[in-house]
Amino acid sequence: MVGVEELASLDFVLWHRTGQLAARAMGCNQSTVSRRLARCLAVFGLPMTRRYGEWEVPASPLLRLERELHQLCRMLGHHPLRLEACPLAGPQLLHPLPEGWVGGCFDHIGVDRPLQLLQDRVIDAWLCDATEDLPPDAIGDELVLLPLWRSPVQLHAARGHPLAEERALTYDDLRRFPCLDIPDKGFQRSRALLHARGLGDCPSNLQRYDRASWEGRSTDQSTLLCFTPLNRLASPCLVPLDVESPFGNGGGLIFHRELADHPTITALLGTLRLRLARLAPAALELERL
Repeated sequence: MVGVEELASLDFVLWHRTGQLAARAMGCNQSTVSRRLARCLAVFGLPMTRRYGEWEVPASPLLRLERELHQLCRMLGHHPLRLEACPLAGPQLLHPLPEGWVGGCFDHIGVDRPLQLLQDRVIDAWLCDATEDLPPDAIGDELVLLPLWRSPVQLHAARGHPLAEERALTYDDLRRFPCLDIPDKGFQRSRALLHARGLGDCPSNLQRYDRASWEGRSTDQSTLLCFTPLNRLASPCLVPLDVESPFGNGGGLIFHRELADHPTITALLGTLRLRLARLAPAALELERL
């Protein structure tokens, strides 16, 4: 067995990617995190490797059992529960963070990495804005998905774009302009639907979310991109084009089944619904569930 701080050091580095960010989230210094992390890896006899910008450790039954025990400790209120969220809707719905939670990076692209962190019990809950891109077997017996909203994914452009003021556009109109592709890692359904419309010819090459590499690409007054109503609230410089939505997607909270009746989850859901209601008048296409 390892102490709470030692396992937390491993998990926070896996979650936040660097010792510096892990130390900031844990309220200690980086050398302390490094020391605790090294001891944790030594106890379990595990290597730690970096792949596509993310730290990974091999699957270990003993580590999984230890994480289950430490998650129970968090559920009992000894430490905050851990919450990850999607890059754009997350900050709007989770700022400030509700009591009893510590937040993550809010910059993961796609569903794959947050889902892995959740399944491995590195985190306890995840606010996902692409629930229809989840793999068919993602939820299983251990997780619960509680839908909170659904909305169209629309094609957007900068306000000065030649199509911004046009009405009754067709996809032939849109194909005259570059369209930022949806990243292939973790949005397979959405990407396929975009490509079925003949769009997505401009590679995004995103490893993690940043405004310059997504919304910022539209500043050339030419490039189009996919956005949801919640995304648009964070980027008023973009406008939806008057064309049929190529697809929709859903948002929801995913958490471990053991937390289903936990008061901290109940309070979080109440906060999310309240904040969605406040945003609804500015996002009329948003369907609250």
